[in-house]
Amino acid sequence: MPASATRKQFRLNGWHVFLMLCAFFGFMFIVNGIFLWAALSSFPGEDEQKSYVQGLHYNETISARRIQEEQGWSAQIGLTPTEMGDRLVVRILNRDDAPLATQDIQAQLRRTVTGAEDVPVELQRSANGDYFADISLLEKGVWEARVQASIPYGTDQVEFTASKKLIIP
Repeated sequence: MPASATRKQFRLNGWHVFLMLCAFFGFMFIVNGIFLWAALSSFPGEDEQKSYVQGLHYNETISARRIQEEQGWSAQIGLTPTEMGDRLVVRILNRDDAPLATQDIQAQLRRTVTGAEDVPVELQRSANGDYFADISLLEKGVWEARVQASIPYGTDQVEFTASKKLIIP
């Protein structure tokens, strides 16, 4: 008897189609899961902390920025090399380039690529009205310095914000 006569002819039935669909969609779920994990682990998708709360206070933020622009307030932010590393220097100035009296000043050094390496910085006031903090052990690359301060304005306090991109060589 020839070998071809004993071989059964393949016949596609419902179980074959069901298994092929399960294999196809199972493969798709696995690949999409890998892509989802890679996307979420490389960038969380939210650049701002508490963005929902910031959205609730959006009109106050616009008003503070308008006052900041009308009053001519500005900030100079930079790095100065020292023996122990770098010094972050912040100057908050009025329209006449005189230092502004601030209350509750805060600074943060942020990685522009990821939020995982953000560093809060405690600023100290110098005799000439500048604020400074000695920083060290920052990785090389691009950082962003963000400064927030409360500035007296009439009977209220206005939130002053400024940021600058810094490059650590």
